[in-house]
Amino acid sequence: MASKFETFIKFSTDSVGLERTFRLLQATVQIFSSYTLPFDLLLFTLSLWATSIPSSSGIRSTLGLLNQRLGLARRYLRLFRFLESFNAAQKLYSQLSSAPSSPQEKSAIAKITPWLDVFAKTFNGMYFLLEASTLPHALQIPGLSVWGLERERVVAIEAQRFWLFALVCGLLHNLLQIPLAVSSAPPPVGSASTTTSEKQDSQTEAEKKDSENVSEKGPTDDMNGPEFREWTRNRVKEVKERTRLRRRQILTKVRKLGRGAATNALDILIPGTFVGWINVEPGTVSVAMFVTTILTSMDVWERCGREVAGN
Repeated sequence: MASKFETFIKFSTDSVGLERTFRLLQATVQIFSSYTLPFDLLLFTLSLWATSIPSSSGIRSTLGLLNQRLGLARRYLRLFRFLESFNAAQKLYSQLSSAPSSPQEKSAIAKITPWLDVFAKTFNGMYFLLEASTLPHALQIPGLSVWGLERERVVAIEAQRFWLFALVCGLLHNLLQIPLAVSSAPPPVGSASTTTSEKQDSQTEAEKKDSENVSEKGPTDDMNGPEFREWTRNRVKEVKERTRLRRRQILTKVRKLGRGAATNALDILIPGTFVGWINVEPGTVSVAMFVTTILTSMDVWERCGREVAGN
């Protein structure tokens, strides 16, 4: 088991983990700037540690500049993330196109869900690509711009619009995956595993064989003998243990899908507000950003823990 300190080192040096850290700091800065109570607490804390502090307007200006710098630092870390998104979408599309169609799989949800994932990754790639193209303008160096001042705002809005589409597709994908996971949904498309119906049939057939083996493969012909009863109890425990592990796996998957759905639903506020489709206060967007950063950081933290434990 990896220690928390080693996991923290891995998390803080991982590019995604570092970006999540900057995002959490940025959300915190925005919360201080948006709400009176956190801002007053910040002023009180500064008064305890410093003999002289700037005025309220000066501190707000500092927070605004810090928010801008943190956002710019995050953009450096995800500069080439569009390659990752496009590559993942292309691989998934190839798997879906080459996967043989199963006549037994008639669930519309099972057919739609993988394509929603393809759309989410593709839209996400477009968002990262357009955002990367506006990075030279964000550096605020005179004469360094890809689109020019007039088109820069339009490209930024379109980038946020693609992110919004990606979040909606991701939200629908996670929500539709939950009932599939509860009913022992199939593994990811393109794997060597069987389809949903085939997997369920094989599980049912295996469980039937387990029960048949109790009577066919006993250690003795005496059905009332102590050896046979002990063997039967062991077989029943084995089947129950497999069932318990399978339920735990389903519960873990459903928990991750629910966390992903909640993250996408809350993150929709950010691009939705930017493009003008959602009307909420900036403080609400900051709180949503803070919560989703923690939720998404949990997956990165778990991955870093597994990587440390595997070394």
